[in-house]
Amino acid sequence: MRAMIRKAMIVMPLFVFSLAACGSNADKPETSPSSTSPTPAAAVASEAAPSPSAQAPSEEAALRQAVVAYSDAFLDAKPTVGYELFSARCKERVTLSEFTGMLTAAKQMYGKAMPIKTFEAQISGDLARVTYTYDVPALNQNKEPWVREDGKWKQDDC
Repeated sequence: MRAMIRKAMIVMPLFVFSLAACGSNADKPETSPSSTSPTPAAAVASEAAPSPSAQAPSEEAALRQAVVAYSDAFLDAKPTVGYELFSARCKERVTLSEFTGMLTAAKQMYGKAMPIKTFEAQISGDLARVTYTYDVPALNQNKEPWVREDGKWKQDDC
């Protein structure tokens, strides 16, 4: 999501300027209605010698659920929901106000939450790297870092 955040921060001023200049949303691409629930089964790639319990299906399911929740919050501009899925480290680096601005920009650029097409997780203890894709390639994430804090997966890409 960091790449998405950077794009939103760069493109947002241009987008706002173009809206002010044109006075309409005619240039805003339409998105087709879709469900935010993931469609394909998740694939888990293994890292060097993880223990069998390190990638238990319930662990992967919990991670996937957190990724989908974060993605939906990010694209639907629900900053308090998304911020709760941010790691403690990221909360120290990015304020809720800054995060809100990023999500507002993402919503204006992409419209609304969309389903994740593919999902692959590499889990090692309380750390994970997640690769997931969308119909919009600019949103695709490659080896996005996640960390488990107090038993819950948190996005750690800040």
